[in-house]
Amino acid sequence: MGCSFSIILAILGFAYGGLGGALGGFLLGAFIDAIINRVSVKKGQATHYYKPQDFTDDKLILAAYVAKADNNRLLRSEMEYVRQFLLKDLGSSAVQSAMLRFRDILNSDIDIVNVCADLRQHATIYEKLIILQFLFGFAQADGSMRQEELDAIQHISDLCGIPRSTYESIKTMFVGSSYYGGGYYEQQQYGGGSSSSSSSYTTRTASDNDYRILEVSPDATDEEVKKAYRAAAKKHHPDKVSHLGEDVRKAAEVKFAQVNEAYERIKKARGMN
Repeated sequence: MGCSFSIILAILGFAYGGLGGALGGFLLGAFIDAIINRVSVKKGQATHYYKPQDFTDDKLILAAYVAKADNNRLLRSEMEYVRQFLLKDLGSSAVQSAMLRFRDILNSDIDIVNVCADLRQHATIYEKLIILQFLFGFAQADGSMRQEELDAIQHISDLCGIPRSTYESIKTMFVGSSYYGGGYYEQQQYGGGSSSSSSSYTTRTASDNDYRILEVSPDATDEEVKKAYRAAAKKHHPDKVSHLGEDVRKAAEVKFAQVNEAYERIKKARGMN
């Protein structure tokens, strides 16, 4: 962002009124800046984005929490999932030290309350959804997902202030009968997972999943479905997380595509234009 109004008006005030004009211009500009910041927050346009390194650290801590919730059951496929994530985020030269850090986190007491409180306050909803996608992909890396892992991810989601309907939307993309696979990173590319679901959490019909992905009831009107689709498409748009790196953007593209596919199936079933 360019110069703030407080600085601009202070300079103009000094030019036309000396020190008194500068002070008046500064105070007026500060008032305008405060209004703009409040409007930005109300619209959900966060003024703070996580730096990629901070984002990486938070994901390692939360992944360790999910692993420990499953009776410290950390499989080789899950470690490989983390390694591939670090390779994409940090590059090959930093992977070994980052994996050692992950093992240290696993062997320590994990307090996710502070991590989630920081995410709740500073991260955008788009960044929070990327974290959920990473955690679901991590839990699913062995080809299935245990209830303990789901409970841990839901707890993280709640602590981060993510609406339960949004959590259920992401969960459906990973464990719904029509949406298995396609995790944070494609499971077929990095090992682990399979092309068909062996999960016990895939009892819903595909149409129910489609509505759940859009966070709307099957009883909703066509206009309500359209509105829900626009909101979901904005929430999952890859451009919203492009500042976190190309790999994160590509991960968002996968879920953005699933939102569009769900909407197209609903439109076809309803005969919508």
